[in-house]
Amino acid sequence: MKRWGLWTAVAAVAVIVALVLWIVPGLGTACCGPPGVESPPASDIPPRPADAVPLTVASVWDGDTIRARAQGPNAIVPDAEEIRIRLIGVDTPELSPDEQCWAVQARDELRALLPEGSTVWAVPDVDPRDRYDRWLLYLWTDDGRFVNYELVAAGAAEAVLFEPNGAHFALFESVEEYAYTWGVGRWGACG
Repeated sequence: MKRWGLWTAVAAVAVIVALVLWIVPGLGTACCGPPGVESPPASDIPPRPADAVPLTVASVWDGDTIRARAQGPNAIVPDAEEIRIRLIGVDTPELSPDEQCWAVQARDELRALLPEGSTVWAVPDVDPRDRYDRWLLYLWTDDGRFVNYELVAAGAAEAVLFEPNGAHFALFESVEEYAYTWGVGRWGACG
């Protein structure tokens, strides 16, 4: 009788361990994603460039557009007037005229990264403005996070290439593949 009790206990523990390994994603595996799909290494994410200029966030319009003011005269934004900024290399679902799936969450993700009144650091690519006279910029938070990248990694945005502005497109495309494969953000919610 004692022998059956021991085997039952061992079997029960084995079943519990197997269930935990099956339920908790990534636990007990050597890698963090499906075979052949890896997130970009942290070393690929560029730090805030030395020539980035500080701006103060006035408001977040949607998931890829903000309004901001220069904190002083600089080589990129010549005056302290409020400007519209479109983040380069990313596209988020639209809030209007018809709200698309994940549009509110994308805007909220950007608001969390860039709250009103916070400092954001900006750098242009080749073409600094678009046909709507918005500034086209890469943005970093005051603590050094690359905002454009963070939106794609969170599944709030997809990578887009609007030539000639493509300095970080390969990085964005790589992290988008990872987010898509894992169903992160919009990729898991919007089918």
